[in-house]
Amino acid sequence: MAKWNFKIVLAGDGAVGKTSIRERYMGKGFTGDYLKTIGADFASKKVKIENHDITFQIWDLAGQDSYSAVRSTFYKGAIASLMVFDCQDPKTLTNLKSWMDEAIEGSKNGILTFFIIANKIDLEEKRRVSREVAIDFCHRVEKNTGIRIYYCETSALTGQNIAETFDFLGHKLLGANNIKIKEKPAITDGIIDIHQKVAEGATIIDGVSKEEFDVLKNRMDNIEKKVKTIQTIIKKLVEKIQ
Repeated sequence: MAKWNFKIVLAGDGAVGKTSIRERYMGKGFTGDYLKTIGADFASKKVKIENHDITFQIWDLAGQDSYSAVRSTFYKGAIASLMVFDCQDPKTLTNLKSWMDEAIEGSKNGILTFFIIANKIDLEEKRRVSREVAIDFCHRVEKNTGIRIYYCETSALTGQNIAETFDFLGHKLLGANNIKIKEKPAITDGIIDIHQKVAEGATIIDGVSKEEFDVLKNRMDNIEKKVKTIQTIIKKLVEKIQ
């Protein structure tokens, strides 16, 4: 029976839900109260994949700038990173590029797998970062860095895709260590291999994914039709007045 210890870092801006994701995965449930992480918090969880015992050492890094000086030391020895952003706040997504640079430097290129996670997807009515925009961001980062990136959408409130993300991560990390696993990770449409998606034809047009481009084009076509309808009505009204 093989035993593995994988150090994982949870990174991203403050209040995006890193601690809530960790607590949900540890089985402690979700809390709506936000407590600022002091530097970093640590937790571990043991899981089993076939005959492999895996211990996830999860380091939850503080997102505030005031902790940046001490934060870099916690990346040492990490093999994977979950980069979390709040889908209600576009800035927390764009800031992930700086977080990735910090993780790459702090781990001395030791991180093999990056997950970019859109959290708080249960708040659909408040969502400001679409799935297409997030995937496009992931594609551009992967293209610029050459690092394999996976994308996932989660909810710390409902637990959606959190256990599945860690299960998927366990399989990928074993594979990175040349371990062949017959058992497949839990299938969910919330986890996307960015490299594979682009290879399957998710074309990027001037920084916008093809999916989002098509949506925007359809909206513009609908607006154009409405404008023409209004113009016709106005023309008829003018003729009647005359």
